[in-house]
Amino acid sequence: MGLEGKVKKVLEKYRGRDLSFTIKDGVVFLYGQVDTYDEWVEIGLEVGKIKGVEGVVNKVVWKGFPEEKIREKEERRRKIFEENKDKTVGSYDVLIIGGGVTGTAIARELSRYKLKVAIIEKSTDIATGTTKANNGMIHSGIEAPRNTLKRRLNVKGCRMYEQWARELNFKYKMVGSVWLITPRTLEKYRKYFPGPLYTLILKYVLPYVVVLKAWLNGVPGVKVVRGSKIFELEPYAARDTLAAVYVPWTGIVEPYEVAVALAENAAKNGVEIFTNTEVVGFLKDGERVTGVVTNRGTFLCRYVVNAAGLYADEIAEMAGSPEYTIHPRRGVIVLFHKTTGSYVRHCLAEIVLPQHPRTKGGGINPTPNGNVIWGPTAVEVPDKEDVSVDPEEVQLILTKYSTILSEFPKQKLIRYFAGVRAATFTEDFVIRPAKWVPNLLHVAGIQSPGLASAPAIAEYAIEKLAEMGLELQEKPEFDPYREPIPSLRDMKPSDIEELIKKDPRWGHVVCECELVTEAEIVEAVKRGARTLDAVKRRTRAGMGECQGGRCTIKIAMIISRELGVPLSQVLKEEAPLFNGYVRGESE
Repeated sequence: MGLEGKVKKVLEKYRGRDLSFTIKDGVVFLYGQVDTYDEWVEIGLEVGKIKGVEGVVNKVVWKGFPEEKIREKEERRRKIFEENKDKTVGSYDVLIIGGGVTGTAIARELSRYKLKVAIIEKSTDIATGTTKANNGMIHSGIEAPRNTLKRRLNVKGCRMYEQWARELNFKYKMVGSVWLITPRTLEKYRKYFPGPLYTLILKYVLPYVVVLKAWLNGVPGVKVVRGSKIFELEPYAARDTLAAVYVPWTGIVEPYEVAVALAENAAKNGVEIFTNTEVVGFLKDGERVTGVVTNRGTFLCRYVVNAAGLYADEIAEMAGSPEYTIHPRRGVIVLFHKTTGSYVRHCLAEIVLPQHPRTKGGGINPTPNGNVIWGPTAVEVPDKEDVSVDPEEVQLILTKYSTILSEFPKQKLIRYFAGVRAATFTEDFVIRPAKWVPNLLHVAGIQSPGLASAPAIAEYAIEKLAEMGLELQEKPEFDPYREPIPSLRDMKPSDIEELIKKDPRWGHVVCECELVTEAEIVEAVKRGARTLDAVKRRTRAGMGECQGGRCTIKIAMIISRELGVPLSQVLKEEAPLFNGYVRGESE
């Protein structure tokens, strides 16, 4: 059966719906109307599973489809396009759209070569989208499906992090992970395994199935652990654990710290970074892009890398090569105080099959800075900016993962937050030259394990650009090293004394929870932080137990002073921190 017949067969399941499709170069375009958004997602995923489908563009609408909102967005873009298409900002060999960990990784890799490169990011800072709101886990590659680009780049990328961390000076720990097998692991299938057979399978069959999958995926060193050895690895693990699988290749990072480090090193090596710069259209000569039009003006370019995350599908369509639709998938994470750090030594998860439909697996992870995080969930949402947190999702996390650890102090929760993943309907990375725009490279669908895969994604993207005709001539002056902002909490008392003598601001602690000084905040502003959250990502000011309750105003005042703007104009991320006039400001 050909591809057309396979798609037709899938859509037959939805009789009574007004559905149709076309196929172009392996990309399936879906049209029609369904009742609900969930049904829209389901149809897209079903078609995306078909072998031979290279992308799904889902043009189906549902009841409540935000047609007016989309029209308003398109009209706004057209207006900005007309106002800015004739204003040239500069000319570049490669223009990267998107300043997340993927875009900054590609920029840093390109900075090795004699090229003029720029990143354009629509937000106020890099790492404000998916990158800032995930659990920071560097996956080993076992979970990724075989025969996918996701698996291939995950397995390679996670092994590149040690060198990245050494060169770029971000915190990275290869803590390993422990996957617990308990009586709950196959509970839904228990009726098929009578009596002691159930326990036998859990203890002696399932662990080796996991080891086999690891071997098939190219992940070495995975081993089965039983008895007291489980609790030597994880003293607080569930006492009814029957067996466990130890995976040594799992690491942890702070994802926004990685992106900041990449961006700073890329800039050091000549990459220009433009924030508050939104793409509204393209200039073309025939099929080729000649310029990217933004609210800042037009960036002339020879090649474009579309690393726009949640908006990659909209960028692709504006450029003339729509090949996939992003269906946003929100994930909620809960964060615990540093005093809980002693309860977890590895990334810890309980294998439960089948997985809960509203989680992606997830688990309990330590962080490089000593906190513990639980999650995430996985909920399909129609709004790409929907980072709301449903109380039910928080409760789901607390209930689901409570079985993993005994005696964990859940009352030490200090924050919960959500991020949105940029999934395509084929559920794989899309890293390829655009089918209908010869100088556009898609780097889309970079959901989990995108962070773990980032070093390999960058290398792979550069290989693709070379195949597209980009000449790569190495730059002998390339410097791979980046120095982080010095941190008071990592210093010896003698070093602190010397710094205070040189600059008294090192003695002024602004954030007591994380021991962040005025000097660190000033340095963050010098390095490009322009908002409260940008300072937070670079210094951890406001990330402690009080979550900024005692230091937010102090930080805002320093930003105001250093940037020379009124306090009322200091932004949290995109919006002003203060609503209106701030007492004490000059008129």
